[in-house]
Amino acid sequence: MRWEVEFYHEGRRALARYGVEATTPAEATRLARAELVASHPAVKTRRRLSLYEQAQRIGGLHADGWTLQRVVSL
Repeated sequence: MRWEVEFYHEGRRALARYGVEATTPAEATRLARAELVASHPAVKTRRRLSLYEQAQRIGGLHADGWTLQRVVSL
């Protein structure tokens, strides 16, 4: 089955969309995240994150800042 998976990065205000072949939405998400990491390497932070910023990252965000926006079956 073909899936379209979108990720959004609030800090960069960027939307990344990937089309993948997978049998389940969970597998599609895993494959698309692998493509995302390959095409958008993490930016090194120059300073230590504040406690507020650390708490924001724990609240449902992935460590690299990208959040799953949408998974659609095509």
